[in-house]
Amino acid sequence: MKSSEFSPGTIVATVFGAGYVPIAPGTAGSLVSAGLFLALRQTVFINSVLCVCFLLLGYWGCCAGRKRWGEDPQKVVVDEFAGCWIACMAVPAGWGVIGIAAAFVLFRIFDIFKPWPVYVFDRMKSAAGILLDDVAAGIIAALIILLGSVLHGAL
Repeated sequence: MKSSEFSPGTIVATVFGAGYVPIAPGTAGSLVSAGLFLALRQTVFINSVLCVCFLLLGYWGCCAGRKRWGEDPQKVVVDEFAGCWIACMAVPAGWGVIGIAAAFVLFRIFDIFKPWPVYVFDRMKSAAGILLDDVAAGIIAALIILLGSVLHGAL
């Protein structure tokens, strides 16, 4: 890697290098998110504050990545990080690793297959579009997790 690869924007865009994984970099960025979420196990308030921070950093990282590598480059995985974090936030505390794994898998399914409304944001040619398709995938995954927890009386 060149020294310019270590600029703050590229570090954020690639989630400290996860975007450089040669196979499935988006999955790598999502795994970092799920792992960090599991390791931190914070309150809903703190997770929400972190989510807002990740979204703001995510937009900045998407802008930097887009400027450096072009439209929606695979190296930019901060969007997957933010989207997976949103999905993980819906997991009830008692679900532990299995719940986080379910959120991760659901998020990846919606991010890869891009159902409506995910594909609407994916078609946007902007940094916001790069981020918002993953936010939408994370929200859909979160809604399914919440529905599952309600149906099983976990809330």
